[in-house]
Amino acid sequence: MFAVYMAAETALGDAWEEWLRQHPDDAVLVGRTNDLGEAVRDCRRDLPGVLLLDDQVLAKDSLAMAPLADLVCPIVLVGLPDGGDAARRALAIHAKDLIPLHHWREELMVSLNKAALPLYPRDRQEAQVLAVFSSKGGVGKTTLSVNLAAALAERTHDAVVIVDLDLAFGDVSTMLGLTPETTIYDLSSGPIDSARVRRVIQPVANRLSVLAAPLTPEQAEDVNGTLLVRLLEVLKDEYAYVILDLAPGYHDVNVTALDLAEVVLTICTPDVVTLRAVGQALTLFREDFRYPADKVRLVLNRTGSRTGIERSDVSRILKSPVHFELPSAGSLPVRAANQGVAFVLAESSSPLAQAIVSLADSVAKGREETVGVSRRTPKRGGWMRSRRS
Repeated sequence: MFAVYMAAETALGDAWEEWLRQHPDDAVLVGRTNDLGEAVRDCRRDLPGVLLLDDQVLAKDSLAMAPLADLVCPIVLVGLPDGGDAARRALAIHAKDLIPLHHWREELMVSLNKAALPLYPRDRQEAQVLAVFSSKGGVGKTTLSVNLAAALAERTHDAVVIVDLDLAFGDVSTMLGLTPETTIYDLSSGPIDSARVRRVIQPVANRLSVLAAPLTPEQAEDVNGTLLVRLLEVLKDEYAYVILDLAPGYHDVNVTALDLAEVVLTICTPDVVTLRAVGQALTLFREDFRYPADKVRLVLNRTGSRTGIERSDVSRILKSPVHFELPSAGSLPVRAANQGVAFVLAESSSPLAQAIVSLADSVAKGREETVGVSRRTPKRGGWMRSRRS
């Protein structure tokens, strides 16, 4: 959570104020004015978490640019793309970000999460990257990715993004009822910076966003490990949690994702075919990739499904402890996917939803305790004062 002071003309200021009321868990408005000199004095005295500045206010009072540049609190400027004038003003006042006026609703929360000084120290902890993986399809990997991300956003009130790296056949967007117009493919040419990334990421709900997989298998061929490295550098500055939903296999993008993740959630189901495939993956992680034991967490899905294989059998066969268990839930995952909702929110009382919430709480606790997980180097590359005239 962060404290916002705004300097804006009346109409835009009213819109921002209404928007902030809709995000009570993320931000609190502590002051408002349409006079730039007054904003500078207030921000020097009270030090808000961020000054949200309307470029119209800045443009009509250029004499205040120098005092603005000396403010301790960060500044986010919102303005029109007017031939570079807004960009020049942003540079002059040392703004942390410049948001296009017509896209502020889509981009403001991401920008504030990145730029604002937090009210509480935990809001500025290191971002955590989690890879959700299985060497066999059909085990509930994407179901876990979607619902874990939704649970983290709901429980922590932090920004969470899911990156669909099942590049040829990704289903993350479908499971959340989205029809993406932009995907990770749109980042495959040109520089990757925060502004471009924001334009291809699709918000789902407060604090939860999705970066969709390519629309066609052909486009998937243009997404590589180098792109992912650069993308994660940006996402870790923008989000508290980055969930990577991986395809089965060990191609360039998957290996890069596995290397760069702090935690790899490896999903298994209690059947012989899956146990064999997951056993091979765990051997690869231990012996070839040399991942530390606490990086790879085994998730046993569909427990209680009466296959004749128990948790103790899984641990013995795979030579690994089962870190998390997710109970079988019948038609719930399919029904939720058909409705385009995360069942962890829509049917939160179900045993499966509660198990995923417990997993999310464990992940969040690990981040709060700043438990570092080493990894090998990738081979590839309150009160408000309202003043209005």
